[in-house]
Amino acid sequence: MRELSSRGDMTGVEFVDGGVAGATLLNLVEGEERVVLVDAVDAPFPPGTVVRMTPDELAVRPVPSWSLHDLNLAGTIAMMRLRETLPEMILLGVVPADIETYSLELSEPLAARFGEIVEKVRSEIAAFAASPRP
Repeated sequence: MRELSSRGDMTGVEFVDGGVAGATLLNLVEGEERVVLVDAVDAPFPPGTVVRMTPDELAVRPVPSWSLHDLNLAGTIAMMRLRETLPEMILLGVVPADIETYSLELSEPLAARFGEIVEKVRSEIAAFAASPRP
């Protein structure tokens, strides 16, 4: 987050760390017109790949929920749709090297490509921010 926001001016873009809770995301995007969500994503691509999706594309990839109290990202987006509070949104997923180990540190493959990943994410955000609104 700090690295994205420190790499030059992105007028009109606010960077917020949403944490990991679905309910927090619901509150963070309330009232926003456009949102870019950046997160780790389990996808069949090499570590460090940046995957761009829309909420509609995420909705066709159901992930089982083990509890009605747990909200994964797809469930959180579905909840926003239900509440009619879903902003125009893109999702940028960065493929991690390891999805089994919980760590706040970058894995070696991602650390080696960190600058490239940040620039890809930054360019996607800039393009989305500059695109015409529907």
